[in-house]
Amino acid sequence: MTAAVQQHNILLESGTNELEVLVFSLNDQRFGVNVAKVREVIEPTTFTKLPESHESVMGVFRLRDVVTPLIDLRRALHWGESDPSKGKIIIMEFNDRRVAFLVDGVEQIYRVRWESVSAMPEMDGVKEAPLTSIAHIKEQMVLMLDFERIVFDIGGVDLFAENSRRIRNERGRNDCKILLAEDSHTMRTLIKSNLDQAGYHEVTLCQDGGEALDLLMRNVQETGGPGFDLIITDIEMPRVDGLHLTRRIREDERMRDVPVVIFSSLVSADNEKKCKAVGANAQITKPQLGQLVDLLDNLLFGGPVGPENGSTNA
Repeated sequence: MTAAVQQHNILLESGTNELEVLVFSLNDQRFGVNVAKVREVIEPTTFTKLPESHESVMGVFRLRDVVTPLIDLRRALHWGESDPSKGKIIIMEFNDRRVAFLVDGVEQIYRVRWESVSAMPEMDGVKEAPLTSIAHIKEQMVLMLDFERIVFDIGGVDLFAENSRRIRNERGRNDCKILLAEDSHTMRTLIKSNLDQAGYHEVTLCQDGGEALDLLMRNVQETGGPGFDLIITDIEMPRVDGLHLTRRIREDERMRDVPVVIFSSLVSADNEKKCKAVGANAQITKPQLGQLVDLLDNLLFGGPVGPENGSTNA
């Protein structure tokens, strides 16, 4: 597969709970990544090494006037070192960043339903692995890598420090109940920590859209309402993705008025249209945590939360 992946154009209707997975190999293991993150697959190319860089960063290369860091995925996973002259390079874009990964080979793109994707078990020794889920494709398991976690581990706290440094704990936020649906253990922890730092202490965590939808449905059956003042959801999640979750919320008159914010690493005009089509109030790109807090204030209070008495400023 040498052509640009963006030329592979299978249009997915908003909220249909489907995704396209690019399957690739490393050490004879099959891995997958959402095609929405992939910009291109190219042959190995020359690159420039960087002094004092992380051991997984092979260097940078220029492609169509864009300088992109190249990461040895095998080394990032602590599986040894790759031959830079062999394999394929997958160029991805997420979290407002373009990053390339060297892998052994690329298989093909599969269209699957999120119901065929299982969440990783929440247990010690497993949740620390850079994996978000397991996709079942052609009766075989494909491990879905958590590329956000991999880049975060390489870049460290600097990835989020710039975006969260101005978050302050303000009065008035602590009474709001927020539901967070996010399949990445790393992202759940970071978002929860920063919301708590801002004063949003009542945050319920769900590791996928299916768990969030089940909780919401239980609440509306027991109380007649969703039980939350606002919902934050990722797009890519096992069982039920964020777009389908939002659509289901908007279709139920008992919870259709609750604000929904899509907080995703996927950035594109197409995704923005899909978010609007299913009824999301807003979409924010990870890791804009400060912007996320500002948006929550606007949706919940109509403006910034005042530091003295929790009132909003016009």
